[in-house]
Amino acid sequence: MHVPSSIPTVAPQPEPDLNFAPRFRPFYEAELSGYKAQLDKLVLPGDFRALTMQPRLHLQACRLRAGGLAVNLESTPIAVQHRAEHAADALRAEFLASFIIEGHGVITQNGACLPVDAGDIIFRTTALPSEVRMLTDSRLVVIKGSLLRLLGMHLRDSSQFTAQRAAATLPMVRTAHSCLAHVFFDQAETSPTSGMFAEQALLSLLAAIYTSQALDQIPAAQRGPIESWQALTSYLDAHIADPDLSVAEVARALRASSRWVHRLFQMQGTQYNEYVRERRLHLARLALEDPRKGHVPVKDIALSCGFQDASHFSRRFRERFGYPPNQYRATACPAA
Repeated sequence: MHVPSSIPTVAPQPEPDLNFAPRFRPFYEAELSGYKAQLDKLVLPGDFRALTMQPRLHLQACRLRAGGLAVNLESTPIAVQHRAEHAADALRAEFLASFIIEGHGVITQNGACLPVDAGDIIFRTTALPSEVRMLTDSRLVVIKGSLLRLLGMHLRDSSQFTAQRAAATLPMVRTAHSCLAHVFFDQAETSPTSGMFAEQALLSLLAAIYTSQALDQIPAAQRGPIESWQALTSYLDAHIADPDLSVAEVARALRASSRWVHRLFQMQGTQYNEYVRERRLHLARLALEDPRKGHVPVKDIALSCGFQDASHFSRRFRERFGYPPNQYRATACPAA
Protein backbone atom coordinates (compact mmCIF):
# COMPACT_ATOMS: atom_id res chain seq x y z
CA MET A 1 0.00 0.00 0.00
CA HIS A 2 1.52 3.33 -1.04
CA VAL A 3 1.80 5.96 1.65
CA PRO A 4 2.62 9.51 0.49
CA SER A 5 5.78 10.88 2.03
CA SER A 6 7.91 13.97 1.93
CA ILE A 7 11.03 12.03 2.86
CA PRO A 8 13.70 12.36 0.15
CA THR A 9 14.79 9.20 -1.62
CA VAL A 10 18.04 7.72 -0.36
CA ALA A 11 20.05 4.71 -1.40
CA PRO A 12 18.65 1.51 0.14
CA GLN A 13 20.62 0.13 3.04
CA PRO A 14 20.99 -3.54 4.00
CA GLU A 15 18.49 -4.73 6.58
CA PRO A 16 20.13 -4.63 10.02
CA ASP A 17 21.05 -7.77 11.89
CA LEU A 18 18.67 -7.93 14.88
CA ASN A 19 20.47 -10.75 16.65
CA PHE A 20 22.81 -8.55 18.67
CA ALA A 21 20.44 -7.93 21.58
CA PRO A 22 19.58 -5.86 23.43
CA ARG A 23 20.57 -2.77 21.41
CA PHE A 24 18.16 -1.31 18.88
CA ARG A 25 19.22 -1.25 15.22
CA PRO A 26 17.71 1.34 12.85
CA PHE A 27 15.97 0.69 9.54
CA TYR A 28 16.83 3.04 6.66
CA GLU A 29 13.73 3.13 4.49
CA ALA A 30 13.22 5.88 1.91
CA GLU A 31 9.42 5.79 1.96
CA LEU A 32 6.82 5.26 4.66
CA SER A 33 5.55 2.34 2.59
CA GLY A 34 8.92 0.71 3.24
CA TYR A 35 8.50 1.15 6.97
CA LYS A 36 5.01 -0.30 6.64
CA ALA A 37 6.50 -3.42 5.07
CA GLN A 38 8.98 -3.71 7.93
CA LEU A 39 6.21 -3.32 10.53
CA ASP A 40 4.32 -6.11 8.77
CA LYS A 41 7.32 -8.39 9.32
CA LEU A 42 8.28 -7.25 12.79
CA VAL A 43 4.90 -6.80 14.49
CA LEU A 44 2.09 -8.29 12.37
CA PRO A 45 0.47 -7.62 8.98
CA GLY A 46 -1.72 -4.54 8.75
CA ASP A 47 -2.86 -1.48 6.85
CA PHE A 48 -0.84 1.63 7.58
CA ARG A 49 -2.25 5.15 7.12
CA ALA A 50 -0.65 8.51 7.85
CA LEU A 51 -2.91 11.09 9.54
CA THR A 52 -0.85 14.13 8.56
CA MET A 53 0.20 15.72 5.27
CA GLN A 54 3.89 15.54 6.13
CA PRO A 55 4.35 12.09 7.67
CA ARG A 56 7.59 10.98 9.26
CA LEU A 57 8.53 7.68 10.84
CA HIS A 58 11.62 6.28 12.53
CA LEU A 59 11.89 2.55 13.21
CA GLN A 60 14.36 0.51 15.24
CA ALA A 61 14.23 -3.10 16.41
CA CYS A 62 16.20 -5.80 18.20
CA ARG A 63 15.75 -9.34 19.40
CA LEU A 64 15.58 -10.28 23.06
CA ARG A 65 18.22 -12.65 24.37
CA ALA A 66 15.58 -14.71 26.13
CA GLY A 67 13.34 -14.85 23.05
CA GLY A 68 11.05 -12.25 21.56
CA LEU A 69 11.38 -8.93 19.80
CA ALA A 70 11.37 -5.25 20.69
CA VAL A 71 10.41 -2.42 18.31
CA ASN A 72 11.07 1.27 18.92
CA LEU A 73 8.72 3.40 16.80
CA GLU A 74 8.60 7.19 16.52
CA SER A 75 6.06 8.76 14.18
CA THR A 76 3.74 11.59 13.34
CA PRO A 77 0.01 10.74 13.77
CA ILE A 78 -0.77 7.33 12.24
CA ALA A 79 -3.52 4.71 12.09
CA VAL A 80 -2.65 1.01 11.80
CA GLN A 81 -5.21 -1.78 11.41
CA HIS A 82 -3.63 -5.12 12.22
CA ARG A 83 -4.98 -8.33 10.72
CA ALA A 84 -4.80 -11.74 12.35
CA GLU A 85 -5.62 -14.31 9.68
CA HIS A 86 -2.05 -15.63 9.95
CA ALA A 87 -2.50 -16.65 13.61
CA ALA A 88 -4.48 -19.85 13.10
CA ASP A 89 -2.43 -21.83 15.62
CA ALA A 90 -3.25 -20.64 19.15
CA LEU A 91 0.09 -21.97 20.38
CA ARG A 92 1.84 -19.49 18.10
CA ALA A 93 -0.15 -16.50 19.36
CA GLU A 94 1.98 -13.66 20.68
CA PHE A 95 1.40 -10.72 22.96
CA LEU A 96 2.15 -7.09 22.15
CA ALA A 97 2.94 -4.89 25.14
CA SER A 98 3.11 -1.28 23.95
CA PHE A 99 4.95 1.15 26.21
CA ILE A 100 3.62 4.62 25.38
CA ILE A 101 6.68 6.82 25.83
CA GLU A 102 5.18 9.92 24.21
CA GLY A 103 1.84 10.82 22.63
CA HIS A 104 -1.78 9.79 23.03
CA GLY A 105 -4.40 7.94 21.02
CA VAL A 106 -6.74 4.95 21.04
CA ILE A 107 -6.11 1.19 20.73
CA THR A 108 -8.98 -1.26 20.13
CA GLN A 109 -9.20 -5.06 20.19
CA ASN A 110 -11.92 -7.64 20.82
CA GLY A 111 -14.50 -5.07 21.91
CA ALA A 112 -12.16 -3.09 24.16
CA CYS A 113 -11.53 0.55 23.18
CA LEU A 114 -8.63 1.86 25.24
CA PRO A 115 -7.59 5.53 25.35
CA VAL A 116 -3.83 5.70 25.85
CA ASP A 117 -1.50 8.40 27.13
CA ALA A 118 2.19 8.75 27.80
CA GLY A 119 3.35 6.35 30.51
CA ASP A 120 0.65 3.74 29.88
CA ILE A 121 1.25 0.12 28.84
CA ILE A 122 -1.25 -1.50 26.46
CA PHE A 123 -1.59 -5.28 26.07
CA ARG A 124 -2.86 -6.89 22.86
CA THR A 125 -2.51 -10.25 21.12
CA THR A 126 -1.49 -11.03 17.53
CA ALA A 127 -4.22 -13.69 17.41
CA LEU A 128 -7.01 -11.10 17.12
CA PRO A 129 -7.44 -8.06 14.84
CA SER A 130 -6.65 -4.70 16.41
CA GLU A 131 -6.37 -1.02 15.54
CA VAL A 132 -3.93 1.62 16.74
CA ARG A 133 -4.61 5.34 16.23
CA MET A 134 -1.95 7.66 17.58
CA LEU A 135 -3.38 11.16 17.29
CA THR A 136 -0.20 13.11 18.07
CA ASP A 137 3.51 12.78 17.43
CA SER A 138 4.29 9.61 19.35
CA ARG A 139 6.94 7.21 20.48
CA LEU A 140 6.15 3.60 21.39
CA VAL A 141 8.30 0.67 22.42
CA VAL A 142 6.51 -2.59 21.60
CA ILE A 143 7.61 -5.85 23.26
CA LYS A 144 6.49 -8.92 21.32
CA GLY A 145 6.72 -12.46 22.66
CA SER A 146 4.92 -15.74 23.17
CA LEU A 147 1.47 -15.33 24.73
CA LEU A 148 2.03 -18.66 26.45
CA ARG A 149 5.13 -17.23 28.06
CA LEU A 150 3.17 -14.25 29.33
CA LEU A 151 0.05 -16.03 30.55
CA GLY A 152 0.71 -19.77 30.57
CA MET A 153 -0.99 -22.63 28.81
CA HIS A 154 -4.29 -21.93 30.55
CA LEU A 155 -5.11 -19.34 27.89
CA ARG A 156 -6.50 -21.96 25.54
CA ASP A 157 -9.07 -19.82 23.74
CA SER A 158 -7.43 -16.72 22.27
CA SER A 159 -10.86 -15.21 21.59
CA GLN A 160 -11.19 -14.78 25.35
CA PHE A 161 -8.09 -12.60 25.52
CA THR A 162 -8.99 -9.12 26.74
CA ALA A 163 -6.94 -6.13 25.70
CA GLN A 164 -5.83 -4.21 28.78
CA ARG A 165 -4.66 -0.70 29.58
CA ALA A 166 -2.30 -0.37 32.53
CA ALA A 167 -2.30 3.29 33.54
CA ALA A 168 0.88 5.28 34.03
CA THR A 169 -0.12 6.04 37.63
CA LEU A 170 0.23 2.42 38.76
CA PRO A 171 3.49 1.74 40.68
CA MET A 172 4.20 -1.51 38.80
CA VAL A 173 3.79 0.29 35.48
CA ARG A 174 6.31 2.92 36.51
CA THR A 175 8.68 0.13 37.57
CA ALA A 176 8.24 -1.58 34.19
CA HIS A 177 9.12 1.66 32.38
CA SER A 178 12.28 1.95 34.50
CA CYS A 179 13.17 -1.66 33.71
CA LEU A 180 12.55 -1.04 30.00
CA ALA A 181 14.93 1.93 30.07
CA HIS A 182 17.57 -0.16 31.85
CA VAL A 183 17.33 -3.06 29.38
CA PHE A 184 17.40 -1.03 26.17
CA PHE A 185 18.61 2.50 26.77
CA ASP A 186 21.27 2.46 29.49
CA GLN A 187 24.67 3.27 28.02
CA ALA A 188 26.61 0.98 30.35
CA GLU A 189 27.52 -2.37 28.81
CA THR A 190 26.10 -5.45 30.51
CA SER A 191 27.07 -9.09 30.22
CA PRO A 192 24.83 -11.39 28.16
CA THR A 193 23.80 -13.22 31.33
CA SER A 194 22.80 -10.11 33.28
CA GLY A 195 21.06 -8.75 30.18
CA MET A 196 19.02 -11.92 29.84
CA PHE A 197 17.98 -11.82 33.49
CA ALA A 198 16.97 -8.16 33.10
CA GLU A 199 14.81 -9.07 30.11
CA GLN A 200 13.23 -11.91 32.08
CA ALA A 201 12.49 -9.47 34.90
CA LEU A 202 10.79 -7.15 32.41
CA LEU A 203 8.66 -9.99 31.03
CA SER A 204 7.75 -11.09 34.56
CA LEU A 205 6.66 -7.54 35.36
CA LEU A 206 4.51 -7.46 32.24
CA ALA A 207 2.88 -10.76 33.21
CA ALA A 208 2.19 -9.44 36.71
CA ILE A 209 0.72 -6.20 35.37
CA TYR A 210 -1.52 -7.91 32.82
CA THR A 211 -2.87 -10.54 35.21
CA SER A 212 -3.53 -7.98 37.95
CA GLN A 213 -5.43 -5.81 35.49
CA ALA A 214 -7.48 -8.77 34.29
CA LEU A 215 -8.25 -9.96 37.83
CA ASP A 216 -9.50 -6.50 38.81
CA GLN A 217 -12.32 -6.94 36.31
CA ILE A 218 -13.48 -10.25 37.83
CA PRO A 219 -15.92 -10.32 40.78
CA ALA A 220 -14.09 -11.09 44.03
CA ALA A 221 -16.06 -14.32 44.57
CA GLN A 222 -14.72 -15.75 41.30
CA ARG A 223 -11.07 -14.83 41.76
CA GLY A 224 -10.03 -17.70 44.03
CA PRO A 225 -9.92 -20.49 41.41
CA ILE A 226 -8.37 -18.16 38.83
CA GLU A 227 -5.60 -17.03 41.17
CA SER A 228 -5.00 -20.64 42.21
CA TRP A 229 -4.73 -21.68 38.58
CA GLN A 230 -2.26 -18.91 37.86
CA ALA A 231 -0.13 -19.91 40.84
CA LEU A 232 -0.19 -23.53 39.68
CA THR A 233 0.74 -22.82 36.06
CA SER A 234 3.42 -20.33 37.10
CA TYR A 235 5.08 -23.01 39.23
CA LEU A 236 4.81 -25.59 36.44
CA ASP A 237 6.25 -23.23 33.82
CA ALA A 238 9.18 -22.42 36.10
CA HIS A 239 9.97 -26.13 36.63
CA ILE A 240 8.77 -27.60 33.32
CA ALA A 241 12.28 -28.83 32.39
CA ASP A 242 12.44 -31.06 35.49
CA PRO A 243 11.85 -34.61 34.17
CA ASP A 244 10.69 -35.76 37.62
CA LEU A 245 7.97 -33.12 37.92
CA SER A 246 4.94 -34.89 39.39
CA VAL A 247 1.52 -34.00 40.76
CA ALA A 248 2.64 -34.94 44.26
CA GLU A 249 5.76 -32.76 44.02
CA VAL A 250 3.78 -29.79 42.70
CA ALA A 251 1.14 -30.17 45.40
CA ARG A 252 3.82 -30.36 48.10
CA ALA A 253 5.57 -27.24 46.78
CA LEU A 254 2.30 -25.30 46.74
CA ARG A 255 1.25 -26.67 50.13
CA ALA A 256 -1.86 -28.23 48.65
CA SER A 257 -3.20 -31.70 47.96
CA SER A 258 -2.84 -33.74 44.79
CA ARG A 259 -6.62 -33.78 44.60
CA TRP A 260 -6.62 -29.96 44.54
CA VAL A 261 -4.14 -29.96 41.63
CA HIS A 262 -6.22 -32.45 39.63
CA ARG A 263 -9.39 -30.48 40.36
CA LEU A 264 -7.89 -27.25 38.99
CA PHE A 265 -6.96 -29.02 35.76
CA GLN A 266 -10.43 -30.55 35.56
CA MET A 267 -11.95 -27.07 35.88
CA GLN A 268 -9.89 -25.99 32.87
CA GLY A 269 -11.04 -28.97 30.79
CA THR A 270 -7.64 -30.65 30.67
CA GLN A 271 -5.39 -33.00 32.65
CA TYR A 272 -2.03 -32.61 34.34
CA ASN A 273 -0.08 -34.89 31.99
CA GLU A 274 -1.64 -33.27 28.92
CA TYR A 275 -0.68 -29.79 30.10
CA VAL A 276 2.92 -30.72 30.94
CA ARG A 277 3.42 -32.60 27.66
CA GLU A 278 1.96 -29.76 25.59
CA ARG A 279 4.08 -27.15 27.37
CA ARG A 280 7.27 -29.17 26.85
CA LEU A 281 6.48 -29.78 23.19
CA HIS A 282 5.86 -26.07 22.68
CA LEU A 283 9.24 -25.19 24.24
CA ALA A 284 10.95 -27.82 22.09
CA ARG A 285 9.35 -26.44 18.96
CA LEU A 286 10.56 -22.93 19.78
CA ALA A 287 14.09 -24.29 20.30
CA LEU A 288 14.02 -26.15 16.97
CA GLU A 289 12.87 -22.97 15.20
CA ASP A 290 15.67 -20.89 16.75
CA PRO A 291 18.61 -20.57 14.33
CA ARG A 292 20.92 -19.79 17.26
CA LYS A 293 20.29 -23.34 18.52
CA GLY A 294 20.82 -25.01 15.16
CA HIS A 295 24.00 -26.69 16.45
CA VAL A 296 22.26 -28.25 19.48
CA PRO A 297 21.45 -31.96 18.98
CA VAL A 298 17.76 -32.83 19.09
CA LYS A 299 18.30 -35.21 22.00
CA ASP A 300 19.80 -32.36 24.04
CA ILE A 301 16.82 -30.13 23.23
CA ALA A 302 14.53 -32.95 24.34
CA LEU A 303 16.38 -33.27 27.66
CA SER A 304 16.39 -29.50 28.23
CA CYS A 305 12.60 -29.47 27.81
CA GLY A 306 11.98 -32.23 30.36
CA PHE A 307 11.82 -35.33 28.12
CA GLN A 308 13.87 -38.21 29.49
CA ASP A 309 13.81 -40.36 26.35
CA ALA A 310 14.71 -38.99 22.89
CA SER A 311 12.67 -41.60 20.98
CA HIS A 312 9.60 -40.90 23.12
CA PHE A 313 10.08 -37.18 22.47
CA SER A 314 10.41 -37.75 18.73
CA ARG A 315 7.22 -39.82 18.64
CA ARG A 316 5.21 -37.28 20.63
CA PHE A 317 6.58 -34.39 18.58
CA ARG A 318 5.57 -36.05 15.32
CA GLU A 319 2.09 -36.81 16.67
CA ARG A 320 1.64 -33.18 17.68
CA PHE A 321 3.22 -31.28 14.76
CA GLY A 322 3.19 -33.76 11.88
CA TYR A 323 6.96 -34.04 11.42
CA PRO A 324 9.80 -35.68 13.34
CA PRO A 325 12.01 -33.11 15.12
CA ASN A 326 14.93 -33.18 12.65
CA GLN A 327 12.65 -32.74 9.65
CA TYR A 328 10.71 -29.99 11.40
CA ARG A 329 13.94 -28.12 12.16
CA ALA A 330 15.10 -28.43 8.52
CA THR A 331 11.75 -27.04 7.32
CA ALA A 332 11.42 -24.26 9.89
CA CYS A 333 15.05 -23.16 9.84
CA PRO A 334 16.72 -24.29 6.58
CA ALA A 335 19.87 -22.26 7.27
CA ALA A 336 20.50 -23.98 10.61
